[in-house]
Amino acid sequence: MSFFKCINKGKGPTKLFLGGVHGNEGKTTINIFRSLIANDFSNGKNIIYSFDETPYISTLKEEYYFSDIGKEIIAIIKKYKPDFYMELHCYNIKNYNKLISPKRQEIQGVPPLIELKNHVLISSVSPLIRKKYFKKETVCKTLEIPCLNENQSNSYFDNIHDYNRRLATKTYLNIVKLIAKSKSREEFEKEMIAFYPKQVELAKKYAKEIFGENYPPF
Repeated sequence: MSFFKCINKGKGPTKLFLGGVHGNEGKTTINIFRSLIANDFSNGKNIIYSFDETPYISTLKEEYYFSDIGKEIIAIIKKYKPDFYMELHCYNIKNYNKLISPKRQEIQGVPPLIELKNHVLISSVSPLIRKKYFKKETVCKTLEIPCLNENQSNSYFDNIHDYNRRLATKTYLNIVKLIAKSKSREEFEKEMIAFYPKQVELAKKYAKEIFGENYPPF
């Protein structure tokens, strides 16, 4: 299942897309990566990794970045120094309410994820790496979709009609492609505001709360 692809389209921003960050999430996100073609990307260097299954450790825990996969991800970030960094995740649908709950700040120390639509969620990446390994101007996003693999109990297959699953996948892929096509942070923000104005305002609020006024608002 391990997957690597580099699409080099000359001068432009460097973009790094990662999937399979922990557990067996790569079984869900790998098909998104495989569907991407060169025309989906703006000029610049575009690097895609999807990892094999690893033990599940939350990226909100420091121990994750001392694990083999965590160390590998940090090494990749340091190597490419991306202007856009995107982690593709999936989640168990039974945890949906926990992930979007305002109480997540109290329980896990991070703001809730924000639903775009069709159960697709977005947030910043883990604060443990956001400040340490990226420039303030770097676009750093985590994107979540309900897991679609056969090994997960209470899976998306069992809970939501197939039509809705297709809608979720379409929404998920559209956001990946939006980032892939964006030539700058400003262009990305403009597109997101056009499609998801309320979600962007909420993301700005959360960003200020966790990263402070010195970081870009979204």
